[in-house]
Order: sequence, then structure tokens, then C-alpha cells
Amino acid sequence: MTATRILACLAALGALGFYLGPHRALERDEARLANVAAAIAGRDVDIACPGTLATLTEVSAQDGSVVFSPEGKPADEAKLSGGTCKTLRRFIHGGVSGLGCLSRHGACPVEIREVAIAVNVLSHEAWHLAGVRDEAATQCYALQNNADTAMRLGASEDDARAIAGFILREVQPALPADYRTRDWFEGGPLDLHPDRPSWP
Repeated sequence: MTATRILACLAALGALGFYLGPHRALERDEARLANVAAAIAGRDVDIACPGTLATLTEVSAQDGSVVFSPEGKPADEAKLSGGTCKTLRRFIHGGVSGLGCLSRHGACPVEIREVAIAVNVLSHEAWHLAGVRDEAATQCYALQNNADTAMRLGASEDDARAIAGFILREVQPALPADYRTRDWFEGGPLDLHPDRPSWP
């Protein structure tokens, strides 16, 4: 084998390693996110994040999606946007601090607000995976699960409450009308835990 071929083989192996390392890390993180979603969905589900090339060419405005069959059965996989995945992955690896600012009414850095929104997206899509198709009901259930989702991702109880409170206070009122319903109130038909003393 000539020196040129040896160098070409080494370069190919290096490129393969450069690809496989991040790919395996992505698969591990997807599996962790899927475990969190499965706890809500009540069944085994998958979470799909776009790879590096797909992220570069991503055009969808959706933060997450679950496909339903014509009969109303949800797919076994939720697809998350590149931005949502990047934020959640940074969060589960401890790359975000200062979440306590979400509990105050002042401004928080964008990357911290993005964490709260990404947690809500994961909760929301997990409820779709559970079979809830209506957007308003799905979001109502997500609002009640956001703190639990955040803790499953590694947040402290205080930070989890701050995330849930921020979504309820700052994000939910700005969502489109089809993500809101009058049926969502303490003790109402969408109250997941009517026996709990706290709401939501």
C-alpha cells in the first residue's frame, strides 16, 4: 500500500470518528429525552433530534411535532427542532445556570428563557405521544407537568418551579387561541390532579 493510500485511509477513518462521536452522543441524549417523554406518555416512545446537516437546512417553524394517523393514533416518535434539542441537551449536561431568575418578573437572559420553553415543548409533545390530539388540552396537561419534566431532566425543585411558573405567567398568555381553553381551571375537566392542594 502506498503512502498516499495510507494517508487517505487514515483521513477517512478520522472523518468517520469525527462523525460517529457526536452521533453517538446525540443518540444517548435522545434516549434520555425519550425516557422523560415516556414517563408522561405511559408507553415506550422515541425522541428524534435533527443531525448536524439537517439542522443547517431546517426550515420548519415548529419546535416539536407528533404525527397522528387518520384514525387518531399517535406515532411512536416526537420530532424536536434543532433549537429545542440543542437547548435541552445543553440543559441535561448542566450547561445552564441562573434559572432562578425565571421566578422573578425581571428580564432573564435569552438562553435561560429558551430552556423553559424547550422543557414545555418536551412536555407538550409527550402528551401528544400519550394520545392527546387537541392542542389546548395538550398544552394544559403540559403546564401541569412542566416542573416534573424539568426535574426529570436534572433541575432542582426550585428551578423546576421557576421554569413552570415562567411558562404559565409569560409564555402561555401569548400562545395562539387554539392552545388555550376555558376548561383549564382548578378542579376542572383538565385538572390532572384535582386532589392536590396546589394549582397547577
